[in-house]
Amino acid sequence: MNIKNTGKIFAVIGGLTALTVLSSEIFYDFSINTKSPIHMSKLNNLVQKATNTSGSEEEASAKYSGLTGTPEMKKWYAEHGEDVYIISDSLRLHGKKFKNDGSKYVIVCHGYTSKAKHMAGFVNKFHSLGYNVLAVDARAHGDSEGTKIGMGWPDRFDVIEWIKLILSWDANAQIILHGVSMGAATVLMASGEVLPKNVKAVIADCGYTSEWDEFRLEAKNLHIPWFPVLDAASVLSKLRDGYDFKQASALEQVKKSSIPTLFIHGTEDELVPYCMLDELYTAANCEKERLTVKGAGHALSSSVAPELYWNTVENFIAKYIAE
Repeated sequence: MNIKNTGKIFAVIGGLTALTVLSSEIFYDFSINTKSPIHMSKLNNLVQKATNTSGSEEEASAKYSGLTGTPEMKKWYAEHGEDVYIISDSLRLHGKKFKNDGSKYVIVCHGYTSKAKHMAGFVNKFHSLGYNVLAVDARAHGDSEGTKIGMGWPDRFDVIEWIKLILSWDANAQIILHGVSMGAATVLMASGEVLPKNVKAVIADCGYTSEWDEFRLEAKNLHIPWFPVLDAASVLSKLRDGYDFKQASALEQVKKSSIPTLFIHGTEDELVPYCMLDELYTAANCEKERLTVKGAGHALSSSVAPELYWNTVENFIAKYIAE
């Protein structure tokens, strides 16, 4: 092989390496870095403005929480919630506390690029069942600080801090963790940590198995070659955030969990595949139940089959909460 051909080979390798690095940076910024001008949420807003469509906030509210999008539900949420805050990982995180009688509590966790107030339908329902409710804005979402979306992994420790806040209010609190989508992955990841005995049950609605699995699906949908781009983006996450995409695994965390868990998923979920329900359920070593909602898309199980959804949730919780 002559020097000229060797130079061409190195040039090609260098070009491919540079392209991989650039692509991984774009993927990281698009998916995780909310400060980036190309983050998914900002691009969605630009598209809506360009097409003169209505704001995504109202649409997301109505879609993911049933009655949340109605003026009455928004008014109830705004009037009954009390702002509360914690410091976790040097970030000031925001939540809304909805008081009720007794020592039963639910921590409600929202999904990717959403916010606590989009969970108003769930908050209202749990409150009507007699629970004190704490609806929390995940880091880099809503009124919480942060610029990096954690996909549930650093957020699991945030949940522990929210639990500590509840226990500072009520040492006898009986706590349920409820999450939808990324919120479901968050509470599942939290369940694998050592939690106070006050945490009685987990309800995970359409959670994903791991950040890696979910981003691999996203890369496929965006027609991005997951190898080597996703691998390189995972390395970026490790360098910048302290963990890689495979490490952020709800699947591995539920193997360590001893907290009773209800897994919920819709059969027509286009964002978090229904097959992930089987993987998570099979891996979990805790007491567990599962609910499949036929025909429900992503995060729509409670809207498609509200009676089935809430009867199942109430019956499950009743096994572990003392009246």
